Amino acid sequence: MNAKHLALALSIALAAAACDARSGSPAPGGGGDPDSGSPAPGGGGDPDPLTPLRRFEATRRAATDFARLPSSDRLLGPDPIALQPVAPAGRPTAPEAPAAPAAPALLSPLRGRDALVLLDASLRELSRAPAPASPTGVAVTASGDVYASGEASPVLFRYALRGAALEPAGRIELAGLHGVRDLAAGPEGVLYALDERAGALLTLRPGPAGADGRLPVERAELPIGAGPIRVVRLGRHLLVNCLLDHTLVVLPVGADGHPLPDGAARIRHDGPIWSFDALELGGPGGDRPGGDRPGGDGLGGGLLLAAGGVEDHPLDRTGGSFGYIDSFVFLYRVTAGARPEVTRLAAVNVSEHGVLTPKAIALSALPGSAGARVIATGYGGDRRAELVFRATEAGLSASPEVTTRPLAPGVAAMAPLGGGALAYANPLLDAWLLDAGGDGGAVAKRPVRDDGEDGRSAEVRLGEALFFTSLMAPWNRTDGPLSRFTCETCHFEGYVDGRTHHTGRGDVRATTKPLLGLFNNRPHFSRALDPDLTAVADNEFRVAGARSGHDPWFSLSPGDAPWLAELGVTGEGRAELRPEALRRALMSFLMAFSHRRNPAAQGRARFTALERAGARVFHDRCARCHAPVLKSDDPGSAVPFERWEALVLAPEGAIVWGRAGYEKTGVVPYVHEDGARVPSLRRLYKKRPYFTNGSAKTLREVLERARFDARPAPAGAAAAEGAFFHDGAPAGAGLAALDPGEIEALLAFLDLL
Repeated sequence: MNAKHLALALSIALAAAACDARSGSPAPGGGGDPDSGSPAPGGGGDPDPLTPLRRFEATRRAATDFARLPSSDRLLGPDPIALQPVAPAGRPTAPEAPAAPAAPALLSPLRGRDALVLLDASLRELSRAPAPASPTGVAVTASGDVYASGEASPVLFRYALRGAALEPAGRIELAGLHGVRDLAAGPEGVLYALDERAGALLTLRPGPAGADGRLPVERAELPIGAGPIRVVRLGRHLLVNCLLDHTLVVLPVGADGHPLPDGAARIRHDGPIWSFDALELGGPGGDRPGGDRPGGDGLGGGLLLAAGGVEDHPLDRTGGSFGYIDSFVFLYRVTAGARPEVTRLAAVNVSEHGVLTPKAIALSALPGSAGARVIATGYGGDRRAELVFRATEAGLSASPEVTTRPLAPGVAAMAPLGGGALAYANPLLDAWLLDAGGDGGAVAKRPVRDDGEDGRSAEVRLGEALFFTSLMAPWNRTDGPLSRFTCETCHFEGYVDGRTHHTGRGDVRATTKPLLGLFNNRPHFSRALDPDLTAVADNEFRVAGARSGHDPWFSLSPGDAPWLAELGVTGEGRAELRPEALRRALMSFLMAFSHRRNPAAQGRARFTALERAGARVFHDRCARCHAPVLKSDDPGSAVPFERWEALVLAPEGAIVWGRAGYEKTGVVPYVHEDGARVPSLRRLYKKRPYFTNGSAKTLREVLERARFDARPAPAGAAAAEGAFFHDGAPAGAGLAALDPGEIEALLAFLDLL
């Protein structure tokens, strides 16, 4: 260990000792993951200032009907999630100056309202039309047709633009899918659709609409990777971001528009990539960064690609906090040809510039081939960064010039409007933002019209901000392993990041768990050391800022985060936010942060025969541990078998399918001396990989490894009480495996949970 590393390790150890001495608690273990402890907070006054919060939680739980707790899809506002220029593929998308206010400029899906909105260049709403459930994708074809997709619908909606109006013009029904996360269009008349659930890329060629509005479609499918969330067509390339595989896939495209997998290039990181943008490099001439420079690689041909993601480094828990999870902007060159090569040109820590979880990124060439510019905005930070990479004799400088400007957190997408102006979609503020550009930095807010549907309290909105921004630990640093981060750094949209990380305890590794649906699923996390949401909230504050040098029991004044005034939380005449209020706000948000609808179960009233058979196998083999309860710590909330169908197919999908106790099922190393807390099986399709140690990549693999005592259950028993191993079953124990028919039936049933 060199002197620098020794000094850093010593400073971390001293900080840990100081934090433990102040709080009177064990070393931080990590609220929000398998290692949470349950300490008393720092700060004086009440011997246990968490007591009022526990009373609040108990009152809310007693008053809640968990069978009808609504999903959070609509509860958290209209959520403008994306922006798509109206100019179709293959035509210019950024005029020299902003268009006249009345002209259509952008399309924006409202994920929380199942609608697609047409905006002018001032971000004024011109038209609104129904969209597929939970819309997240929109594409414009070379002929000017508009298509929208929804992550909770197998149907693509088509629209026609007639002046300033967006009019429905047919639909494409995709049998066998439950949803489409994103869409892109190619000039050959093809569409590209992402099946996030199955990890597939679809290439579609629509035909003319019939009398019933349905469009026939030629369809081809290609496995692409786990959790594909974004697809872009750029010239002769197709780019796909596979979030859970931590991979950007760059595919060449044939003359007919179909991707060619044999020539694919892959950019892999140790952690998720949230955004990307790219430029085609066509060799000498033009405003292509470094394209006309002699010598070096010249960057001629292929792609220049910018990506926003977590630090490309294993998550490190050995220091007692979350290490090496800063947000970065990466710059790559991808060569063209049958054997494409990927070269990393730069990796820039943007967390240190106030840009956290950058979900929106824009790459452009500087005039005169002088270099490249990247604009990055973070969902979790309150800055916008501009990175300028100057051209050199060898290509592009790896050390950019960085300038930043204030920008409210919550940006999920950006789009150019011409003349240097930018539009942002901001689901946190439920608004579009208009950035006029230039040195003045003026940003105007355009709230989404919601007709009073959003009934959230200011407390829940504050809790949402605490979850998705750095507000919980505003003093964090980025030195060495220290990081500035948010909950979403490891829990994309509240679910998972596909990682299996080292916990800092021996050889124990653990997968990320969803943070939705916690309200009726306690005790919390794999080690189950957080008995309630009160402990979760307090531990989140403690661990998030464990190495910041600040007491986690802090207050916020209106001046600490001026943008909170946009949420109605702070502002003129409002008092500071006390530590108890901050924790109660996070708890209130987590109570509302219920699982999103499962599209596989929507619009139905009956199980299929296969699903019903799977429910019976589950009842006989699985329900002893994965209990059909509405509250995991309350056996009295169990749902009888005859009610499973109605509750599984209801919009809430409320059954927890978990239990408060521990089990040892062969998934080692165990995270606790008694095994692991029985996890909830709600929305299994959103949680990959599987098992606490992440060793199973698919649910089929989970079921094929299962071994159990096949002797019949005693008369009157709900399920078999014998041994059950998810993995590593002892040889010669006479245990049975699931037969192929049982596996298929269980897969059908588990898909509904």
